[in-house]
Amino acid sequence: MSTFLAFMFALLLLVSVHEWGHYRMALAFDVKVLRFSIGFGRPLLRWRKSSQHHRQETEMTIGWLPMGGYVSMLDESQGPVDPAERHRAFNRKTLLARTLIVAAGPVANLILAILLFAVTAWWGQAEPVAILSTPVAQSAAEKAGLLGGELVTGATLVPPLEGVWPELPSTSISSYNGLHVMALEAERTAQDIVLEVRDPRSPQNSARWVRLNLEASQPPYAVDKLSPLALWGLEGPQAPAKVGRIEPDSPAARGGLHEGDRVLKVNGRDVPDAQFLRQTIRKSVDAGGALALALVVERDGQAMKLDLLPLVVNQAGTLTGRIGAVVGASPATVWVDHGMGESLFLGFQKVASLTGLTGQVIYGMLTGQGSMDQLGGPLAIADQAGRSVSMGWTAYVGFLGFLSVSLGLLNLLPLPMLDGGHLMYYLWELLTGKPVSSDWINVFQKVGLVLLLALMATALVNDGMRLWR
Repeated sequence: MSTFLAFMFALLLLVSVHEWGHYRMALAFDVKVLRFSIGFGRPLLRWRKSSQHHRQETEMTIGWLPMGGYVSMLDESQGPVDPAERHRAFNRKTLLARTLIVAAGPVANLILAILLFAVTAWWGQAEPVAILSTPVAQSAAEKAGLLGGELVTGATLVPPLEGVWPELPSTSISSYNGLHVMALEAERTAQDIVLEVRDPRSPQNSARWVRLNLEASQPPYAVDKLSPLALWGLEGPQAPAKVGRIEPDSPAARGGLHEGDRVLKVNGRDVPDAQFLRQTIRKSVDAGGALALALVVERDGQAMKLDLLPLVVNQAGTLTGRIGAVVGASPATVWVDHGMGESLFLGFQKVASLTGLTGQVIYGMLTGQGSMDQLGGPLAIADQAGRSVSMGWTAYVGFLGFLSVSLGLLNLLPLPMLDGGHLMYYLWELLTGKPVSSDWINVFQKVGLVLLLALMATALVNDGMRLWR
């Protein structure tokens, strides 16, 4: 029940904010709004809202199918309009006014996301401690001398062509998320990251400076760019090498691994963290075949030996070992909060980051470089809503922010049924001086509907496949 309620609240909030953006911008340009509806189909609730300032009365409804919403405005393309009110029809407004009204919905979602992320940053939340995991082989982090286990206390950015540099002032790093923000800025400005680290293995745990140069991570090192830190070979905070969920009939299951096992050694080498173990598993391939892994695991306080034969899979053209188990437990955390001004800045930064990553994912799917398996439908959203609620209200608010960004960007796709499609019509009108003809709009609407239904069907199939697994 909590999952259902969390999903419904998320849907109603985000759709309401989106349509409210259209509604308020329409009123600002003196467009008459006939109906503001959350949901489709037969209204469950209906009332009227009067606005003396805008000289109108709008019908407000909540439909029985809460999978979207709409704002119906006075428009001569939708039916006859009283000559006395033609100046308030949507189609009579300037191109700029129409563009702003259509764009206001997605923009409202992005603004909401900034505020939601700002609230979580201001209230505070548990974030991973900035202890580095074992760096990826041949990466900039490894070439800079990092071994994993170092605590990052500060970071700064320097131009990549600078030579010898003295001890530098730095931004204090309070968590791994703060390091992530610095990496985003370094990638955006094409600069090197200089880290201030404390290594527990060094005498007196003294601080030292480590410079990460992005060019050092070029071939033979390659990475799936899910996080900017991964570009430098840092794929996450240090986490214990514990075994999580195990897939049935997988190499891990056949080899005798149990959920909760802690891996102490692999092929005779100590396992310092989960990242080291993941890298060893990935590299357990030779001449196209799998290399056996000799593990020493701790289970119920007892050490025991296990042998696993990984499965070899082709991942983006590279043969990689897989054992069919989640590797890694939750990292150590620290409570982090921020001031109001800094929180708003962090909220904006988070939305900008998610916008860039979402754009990359969409571009990858459209060009065939990414997988359509990444699409999720209502079942996936409901599942994530339930999971975030179980983790606490700050996690749920963060999930709402992520979902609000996704909804805003989805509506900007250039599909005729979405806001982005209408914006494309206005771009054509701006370039040619003529609106798109009604005949072409009808054709585009049909094509757009087919494409949108195909996307929805793919998302639902992906949801079903995830449930089936």
